[in-house]
Amino acid sequence: MKNVVALAGRAVLAIVTCCCLVSCRNEQKPATSSTVSTPAPPAPSKRQQLLNTEVRAIYITSWTAGISRFQTLIDMVSHSNLNAVVIDIKDSTGKVGYDSKVPLVAQTGAYEKRIRDLDAILKQCRDKKIYTIARIAVFQDPNLAKARPDLAVGGGGRKIWKDRKGLSWVDPASKDVWDYNLAIAREAAAKGFDEVQFDYVRFPTDGKLKTMTYPVYKHDVPKHEIIRRFFQYVDQQMKSVDVLTSADIFGLTTMVDDDMNIGQRIQDVADYVDFVCPMIYPSHYPHGHLGLKNPAEHPYRVIYDASLRGMRRLEGKRARMRPWLQDFKLGAVYDKKMIVEQIQAARDAKVFGFSMWNARNVYTDAAYQEKLPEANPAPPLRAQVLEEIRRHEAARLAMQNRSTAIRQEKPSINRPRRKARVS
Repeated sequence: MKNVVALAGRAVLAIVTCCCLVSCRNEQKPATSSTVSTPAPPAPSKRQQLLNTEVRAIYITSWTAGISRFQTLIDMVSHSNLNAVVIDIKDSTGKVGYDSKVPLVAQTGAYEKRIRDLDAILKQCRDKKIYTIARIAVFQDPNLAKARPDLAVGGGGRKIWKDRKGLSWVDPASKDVWDYNLAIAREAAAKGFDEVQFDYVRFPTDGKLKTMTYPVYKHDVPKHEIIRRFFQYVDQQMKSVDVLTSADIFGLTTMVDDDMNIGQRIQDVADYVDFVCPMIYPSHYPHGHLGLKNPAEHPYRVIYDASLRGMRRLEGKRARMRPWLQDFKLGAVYDKKMIVEQIQAARDAKVFGFSMWNARNVYTDAAYQEKLPEANPAPPLRAQVLEEIRRHEAARLAMQNRSTAIRQEKPSINRPRRKARVS
């Protein structure tokens, strides 16, 4: 009996020992992938989500945003292939259309009651998942020029200079002007706009230009350098704000090499904003553009050419291109077909969205009700436009090389002449 008990005890001891060894080995084994929880990737930030949104917008004035017709436009957007609105909060008169708390708005009398309840219409847009863009006209600002003539572009003596429309401007080099507009931009972001868009960021284009005087700008640097510095400052000041930025620029910036004496070059803007928005309205190009007698009658040709050229100039840059297209009658009757042709051309050039302009906010509803045109994988004009771009670049480089060679060969007028040797 004792032997049986001893044997049973040894068996139990052996079983316990084996279990302990197995347990120890299991503890020493690395955990398998099935037992380790992989951390979920971080959710994209609001900014990243917005950057990945292809914006398709219409323009709305601050006056329209304050009346019942705004509801009609919002309903049109929410039931179409559009998904965004560009709303004036400070327009080219210098008036601010909502009850701003920016001190200089009150001090200069800039506030004009147009948008009765900005918070309410922004909430309505959010509820309908409509992307909102606050548009700010910067340097064309008759209100600020009148209230602060020390910031205004002068016309000789104590006069304030005015363009052909009778509108006055403020000095594009003035940091006080920069800060004023940026204060409004930050307030718009705090209100809940998804994006702030800067327009009229340039020097004046028409009127008696030779009579202009500037309180700050001293002509010591090119105009395009002033505009570049402005956008660099915008980028610095808006980095801490959870909102995207964009810039409206002339359509010709997609193809000309200089700043057209207004300070705008697409390459000077594109490193400091999220979107550049060239105004490539076919009706705004001169007769003979691209060999066309009336460019307005050829929306696909004009839009595709400008869009592809702009896209090439933005290669390697931060900004994406979102052009302004036209939904207004000028140069030709812009019906549903003409509008769809513009959208097709922009998408064929692979731009990232578009905005439609009509100053009266009267839009061709039918053009936006159908399915959005798909991008053509092989646009018929692509090879032709790319060859024209290549020739233009080759001619530009040849001209630069020729100018460099002439400068190197030409003797300096400052070099002292050697005295004649006396024999």
